[in-house]
Amino acid sequence: MFEIDLNSSDNIYQFSPKLDQVTRVELKSKLSELGLNSHVFILSSGTTSTGGIKGYALSKEALRKSAKAVNQHLNLNARDSWYLSLPPWHIGGLSVYIRAQIAGAKVYTSSDKWDVRRWVKKLENVSVTSIVPLQAFDIVANKIEAPKGLRYLIIGGDYLAGHLHQKLLKLGWPVVRTFGMTEVCSQLATEREPSNSPRLEVLANHKVKVDEHGVLFVKSESMFTGMFSLNKDFTYKEAVLQEGLFKTNDLVELKNNQLYPKSRADQAFKCKGRLFYLNDIREVLDNFALDNGMYSKLAVKLAPSEREGQVLSILADSKLMNKEEFLNVELRNLLAPAVIKEIEFVSSIQRTELGKVKKH
Repeated sequence: MFEIDLNSSDNIYQFSPKLDQVTRVELKSKLSELGLNSHVFILSSGTTSTGGIKGYALSKEALRKSAKAVNQHLNLNARDSWYLSLPPWHIGGLSVYIRAQIAGAKVYTSSDKWDVRRWVKKLENVSVTSIVPLQAFDIVANKIEAPKGLRYLIIGGDYLAGHLHQKLLKLGWPVVRTFGMTEVCSQLATEREPSNSPRLEVLANHKVKVDEHGVLFVKSESMFTGMFSLNKDFTYKEAVLQEGLFKTNDLVELKNNQLYPKSRADQAFKCKGRLFYLNDIREVLDNFALDNGMYSKLAVKLAPSEREGQVLSILADSKLMNKEEFLNVELRNLLAPAVIKEIEFVSSIQRTELGKVKKH
């Protein structure tokens, strides 16, 4: 099993194998000049606004405390075994190894490309695994029932549509939803058990609050050290805290230590004077897509409008062009009173390794 020496002062550069060698060498050289020790440098699943690389410096101590908190939250121990379904060069996959290492649990993995039918066969002796919503859709599309020994199917990394969640539960999958961020080394709030209603409880290693606008602030034992980016130039910024709190870009509701994500702060928008949250739009759109055999073939982005404020632009896979009239009528009615500017057909909707829609 891949292991990280959590007690050494050595740094680890956990980069995707898709990163070209020239960039890898340059990035490692720049990061080594920061003077940090006992850190893991990991790339974000997204890119910078100019298309460059961005990533985070995470101390081994922060990663250890995050893993310990997740294990305690879900009562994971040496009797459990993990199957690694996410890339180990992203925080979702890397954190699996560290949780298992701390608990003394086993991790099973494979070099095979994602194939849901092969994947489910590998879960026969596994009690917990983590996936993203796009992988969850493959389970539902193939009507695959859950293995009897699985305790948790942890789903995070992106928004999980309500209809997709319900179909997973009906197939017997022990889904626990999680909301996390690389800035706190993985999970911030997670369900303790499967539930029809969201019950994402904040983990014990975090303290959270919201301001009058609903912006989430976090104080954490697992806080990142800094963030770096590489485009034409290399930049590094230490984590900026306000009275020990990190201001996130997330809008949430907090009730009794339970967290309900609403939107990224830059994805809340006004149209005709009314406030909308992009997560609500995605819920409606994803449920519609799932019900009409179009899941993963529709996505939404915001577009400025002088008249309405901000409007919606729907990305649709070009394979759906024969349904253009149907989509125009149904989606404009379904998403009203938000305004759809256009339905843009693209050759394919570009996604990251974790299934998030890339900027088009």
